[in-house]
Amino acid sequence: MLTSLRLDSFKNHMNREFSWSDKNILMGPNGSGKTNILEALYLLINAAPSPEKVFLQLIPVDSWVLSIAGTFIKNNLPYSARIGHTKGEKKVLFLSQDIIITRSRHLELMPLRAVLFTPMEMNILYLGPSLRRDFLDEALGLAYGDFAKIKREYGLALKNRNSLLKQIREWRAARESLDLWDTLFIERAKMYYMYRKKMIDFMHAKVTSIELLLDWKYSLEWRYSSKVDFWDIETSMRAYLWTNRERDIITGHTYIWPHLDDFQCIVWGDTPSHAYLSRWENKTILIGLKFLLIEFIEQSSKKETILLLDDLFSELDSEHIESIIKKAWNRQLFISTQNVPNFLLHKTLYSFHDI
Repeated sequence: MLTSLRLDSFKNHMNREFSWSDKNILMGPNGSGKTNILEALYLLINAAPSPEKVFLQLIPVDSWVLSIAGTFIKNNLPYSARIGHTKGEKKVLFLSQDIIITRSRHLELMPLRAVLFTPMEMNILYLGPSLRRDFLDEALGLAYGDFAKIKREYGLALKNRNSLLKQIREWRAARESLDLWDTLFIERAKMYYMYRKKMIDFMHAKVTSIELLLDWKYSLEWRYSSKVDFWDIETSMRAYLWTNRERDIITGHTYIWPHLDDFQCIVWGDTPSHAYLSRWENKTILIGLKFLLIEFIEQSSKKETILLLDDLFSELDSEHIESIIKKAWNRQLFISTQNVPNFLLHKTLYSFHDI
């Protein structure tokens, strides 16, 4: 459990301290910094900015040093962790009990993982597939400590293969040189897919649990699309690369593997949810997917999670808000909002924070 947070020069928060309970509601007008607090919690616990953020975007223009520090309960004892970053330096410092450690060690010692939901994530269901792939890879990175390295190595193999394709097209390399690089590329892609498949199988098995949040009005299917045969990953990859080698050389790109896969949530047999359901129903589905990610992360990493819900109450009625909160009840919870529903105002189990 996270018990306190101190922010120094983190976006609009300068030298601020917060004490937390099990269930926390952050209240304040637009621009007060509620979302910034959730992003700070995500960064401190997961050792990385929330998606689409970089460290330099987090430091105020009139400051040079960013610091995020928190106190946790770990094995019934207090545990302190801090992240620091200075403008102009590429290095990010991670500290455990005031001792400098590596990022991987920070993640290893951290007793929690954090899952964040923001209104911007509604784009996952409506926009391009890259957002959905990032959605899966973010969870895999939180679930498995070595996944980030595997993804980096895959990205490097993909970049090198594409570079070689262009050299062959320009007559600066022989076609036969692809044989060696294809073997390496397949090896890296196969490792990537071994983790991705764990997530795929989990989502296929669990997605119907979201139907409860939708009042059982729809039959829901999680459909993953790929050119790879998961029953024989290596053989299907090798056959596809060989068959499409000339096309890849002409275009200078590799048109298969994890960086081109996609998934959709399907209702009524064959209709994507974003094309049929209302916005609040799609928001409910997305929150349901987040709960599945939490379950997957906890099962795989053996660590507890906290749930960060930014602007949860918009577009949802009290009944569905209560249903979502009930589902999250056994985890530490942080909810940001401008307006608190009446049914929560007198709940003594919640800690209300004016930001």
